[in-house]
Amino acid sequence: MKFNRPSMFDKLAAILWSIFAVAILAAALCGCSSAVQSISAEASDIDDLSRSSEGRFVTIGELSDDDKIHNETKHGISEQQAIQDSVATIREELPRVEDRQPWWSKMVGRVAIAGALIAILLILWNTGIGHLLRRLVYSVSYFIPSASRRAAEMDSKIASNDHDMSIDEAIAARRASDPAYDAAYENLKRSKPQ
Repeated sequence: MKFNRPSMFDKLAAILWSIFAVAILAAALCGCSSAVQSISAEASDIDDLSRSSEGRFVTIGELSDDDKIHNETKHGISEQQAIQDSVATIREELPRVEDRQPWWSKMVGRVAIAGALIAILLILWNTGIGHLLRRLVYSVSYFIPSASRRAAEMDSKIASNDHDMSIDEAIAARRASDPAYDAAYENLKRSKPQ
């Protein structure tokens, strides 16, 4: 069984699909977290830890008869209550905070959409719809490229008995108007033994 090497289109399609997948993954991983929710969750954790520490300070103060320990636990309790007050202030101000979309998030979204459109166009083009679309567009004579129109006119003149244009004249005119045709013609002339 003989396997064909992947064509340039296959490689390009694989690259485009990879870029599209990475862009979607990056948007999903980076764009899904909310700063407001994160602040709220962290504030709740800080409040819980502060209340736990306050309870420990109260327990330590009750277990000891030392005045220095009582004084330190009283300061520790007041610090924990200050932390709890700060958390309460954060919770009050939090509804006024809005999540901002990062500058690169919009770009990633646009690139993902563009990549998807390009991939869809490439798939449609290779399924034969591109050939059909090209034939429909060229059915309107206004959209036919001028080089193709000139080549058709010269071929028509060669085929017609009314004009005395020779094949050599038609070839020279086509070579002058189409550099790719000229290069291919020169290549064929060089490779052909005379």
